[in-house]
Amino acid sequence: MTAMVLPVGSLLKLNSTINLSEHNRQPVSLNKIRIEKTQRMANGTMRKFFVSEKESINVSWSMLPSSSTMTVDGGYGAVDIKSFYDGTAAKASGALSGRSTFDLSIVYGGTTKTMEMIFTACSFEIVKRNVKENTGDSPQEFWNVSLTMEQV
Repeated sequence: MTAMVLPVGSLLKLNSTINLSEHNRQPVSLNKIRIEKTQRMANGTMRKFFVSEKESINVSWSMLPSSSTMTVDGGYGAVDIKSFYDGTAAKASGALSGRSTFDLSIVYGGTTKTMEMIFTACSFEIVKRNVKENTGDSPQEFWNVSLTMEQV
């Protein structure tokens, strides 16, 4: 029987201390945004002035549990991510407001890339409420979460 090897830890980290959960995470898309100025010249040719390039990251989860205690890897759940985005996360845990810039670390292939980012779009949708595995358990919510971040 062949053993399956899975990566350890979270792919995405906020402020180098906050792990975003891998629980039902969809593939992360990395896009490059070119900052340039194009201008049509009098002779009909196009002139481009390339200024810079920055990155945009899209990530989403389906059926993400609300808290980190219910995710399979202990990473931030939907309510934890929302509180970071809203700026109501516990400051003692090193969580800063997502409304300002924050550091995002992407861990892949044994390397880590850290960028200064800001949220450009967020979506938090409750899919299921009051889900209990046993009657004595506290109710659990599941969310669909989508984040778009852009490099500053």
